[in-house]
Amino acid sequence: MADSTLIDTLQFGPNDAPTHKYEVYGDDEKTPTYALIYQHSGGDWEKIDETLTFAAKDEQDEASSTMDYGSSDGLPELRDLPAEARERSEKHWRDNFAD
Repeated sequence: MADSTLIDTLQFGPNDAPTHKYEVYGDDEKTPTYALIYQHSGGDWEKIDETLTFAAKDEQDEASSTMDYGSSDGLPELRDLPAEARERSEKHWRDNFAD
């Protein structure tokens, strides 16, 4: 996580006063692997004790745990992984924090 790249910062809640912020990180700008989640509290953003992981991270873990001779997986490059990360972040916010 230390060498991760900040890909996007998403804020959710009322337009004039977002209540939650998701900072999406990845190995590069096109491969999001996780998001740190912050909650607005007392004028400051406080990190909550939860990390949201994305398909790219799950696929990397799966690929590293299986031996796969002679094939290459080009599918992750065909998908818009940053868009999927935004959708998953918004869904996570709606499921866990939205009124």
